[in-house]
Amino acid sequence: MDQISIVNLRCTSHIGCKEKERELPQALLVTATVFLDTREAAATDDLEKTVNYSQLSKKLIRRCEESTCKLIETLAQTLVQECLDASERVQKATVEIRKPAGLPNGDYAALTITRERGH
Repeated sequence: MDQISIVNLRCTSHIGCKEKERELPQALLVTATVFLDTREAAATDDLEKTVNYSQLSKKLIRRCEESTCKLIETLAQTLVQECLDASERVQKATVEIRKPAGLPNGDYAALTITRERGH
């Protein structure tokens, strides 16, 4: 299966389990990969036969900005569903969220999830 990836999309979100952590938006880096067959898009040179990654990236940014969840697990599930909903052609999606403020002595905390259509 072919892959289209949006790598290290810079997003912000009011996220975290502690109230202090949620006062200001935090920076997140989101990487999203959708899995689909792109042969028809390539053969026809038609954007409608694939995933418009520009539109998808805007939707992911908006979902992060609008989110009020505490856990990156919850946000990741929302984002991966947005990827699956981007096109009926998407069969699987993976989302990684990196939270630089998650660890005071590390580069970031991260979560990666993969979901398949119909599961």
